[in-house]
Order: sequence, then structure tokens, then C-alpha cells
Amino acid sequence: MKTFALTLIDTLELTRFEKVGQFIAADEDGSFGILAGHAHTVALLRYGLARFCDDSGVWRYLAMPGGVLRFADNRLTVTTVRYFLGTDPDAICADLEAAMQQTDSEVHRSRAALSEIEHSLVKRLAELSNQRRGS
Repeated sequence: MKTFALTLIDTLELTRFEKVGQFIAADEDGSFGILAGHAHTVALLRYGLARFCDDSGVWRYLAMPGGVLRFADNRLTVTTVRYFLGTDPDAICADLEAAMQQTDSEVHRSRAALSEIEHSLVKRLAELSNQRRGS
């Protein structure tokens, strides 16, 4: 079986697999597969699950909130903000969901903090403006 190299990159780590037989993922048009010798390809992956099989027949699953796939020179690179890798698709999907919920919560808290800062700045500017008029 012909193989290709796979590199997974996110903000926390980089993982390499030297002998991958096939990779299956999905973009906005649907599912597609990559085999060794595939034409140069760039795709925007959608939120969800991809999978790949190494040369020994072991399937691994990759859960991610979307990403960019690039295949060139028999090397596949997937770049994403965060990915979860494993052999149990249900477990890694649960990990992805938990991470996205935490991120959403952090974004909500950050927006609330920024709104509070903005409110305080507007209030302080109004006070300074009133002081200026009074003098």
C-alpha cells in the first residue's frame, strides 16, 4: 500500500504520522478522501470528525472545530485551532464539545468584562466633561 505523511497542527501541539494510507474528512461540499499521490489540494474543513488509517490498518479519529487541509508532495497537513485525536470517536467528540463550550463561556465572560470597562470609561468621560464645564 502506498502511503503519505500526515502532520496535525494546532495551537498546543504538532503530531506527525509518517505512513498514512487514507484520510477522510468533510468540507462544505461533503465528505472526501485523500490517498497517496493525490493532486495538490487545499480545503476548508468543517466542524466535526475526520479519520485516517495508517499502514497497519489502525483507524484514528480527529475531532476539530474546522481547519485548513493542504495536500502537496505526498504530505498532508491539517491546521486547526484545536484538535482531539484518538481511536474512540465518541470520546473525542465529547472532548471537542466540552472545549468549545469552555471557549464560548470564556468569550462570554470577556465580552461582559469589555462591556463593563466601556461603561466605566463612558461614565468617567461624562464626569470629566461635566468638571470641565463647571470650571
